Amino acid sequence: MSLEFNLDFITDKAKKSNIKKALAILERSYYKNIEESSFFLDPYEQDVIRSIALKNRIDIRFIGGNDLAERKIFVANYYYLPLVEENYISILRFKQNSLSHPDVLGALMSLDIDRTKVGDIVIADDFCEFAILKDEANFVKYNLTKIKREGIDIEIKNQAHLDIIEDEFDQFSGFVSSLRLDNLISLFLNRSRSKAKDIINNKNVKVNYELIDDPGKTIDEGAMISIRKEGRFIFDEITGSSKKGNLHINYRKLK
Repeated sequence: MSLEFNLDFITDKAKKSNIKKALAILERSYYKNIEESSFFLDPYEQDVIRSIALKNRIDIRFIGGNDLAERKIFVANYYYLPLVEENYISILRFKQNSLSHPDVLGALMSLDIDRTKVGDIVIADDFCEFAILKDEANFVKYNLTKIKREGIDIEIKNQAHLDIIEDEFDQFSGFVSSLRLDNLISLFLNRSRSKAKDIINNKNVKVNYELIDDPGKTIDEGAMISIRKEGRFIFDEITGSSKKGNLHINYRKLK
């Protein structure tokens, strides 16, 4: 008996491809009734895999070094509870002075480390931590010794716990004529609706981690909207309407 699932609703080709790769791991666990673990998935991909596992009655857990982590792997048909995260992922840590998230990710990519093997990257004032598949930890520790002009000395933490710093947001509000994506982008960026449409049509916008290129898509309260080179926004809620019927909304931007 094969797994029951349908991926026709996924319009993002790259994301559908990644989910299919994850499903191959889930299917292997299902058919052979053995424990299997995956690569790192974003929250959208996790939701799809979780729903398929639930439909097919497969025991599955997601781990990423912290409950607040965005990127997580799944462990299916796990043998023991609680899951010991150190068996699947490692947390690497080093001191840093002026590095950014793209700096660290770029350095890892330069070592031919695939993005799916890396979890969340945390940049604090004086240190960096990131999650990585356990099998890659020692390779990175001994080969990543410099990022940009900074020499670094990586240590592997004893416990696979990622010290995530909670996100901080700036609060905003404003009016939109409807909850179309282009209207929200226009408000968030203070640009014309036509320019907002261009940004969307050029595949620069993700809604809840899914690439969306339809300016007319209706967006639900609570959605996270990522705009390339502009940042992340959370559309929190509708708080009222004007006499002309425009909607007053509250939203946040990640600092």
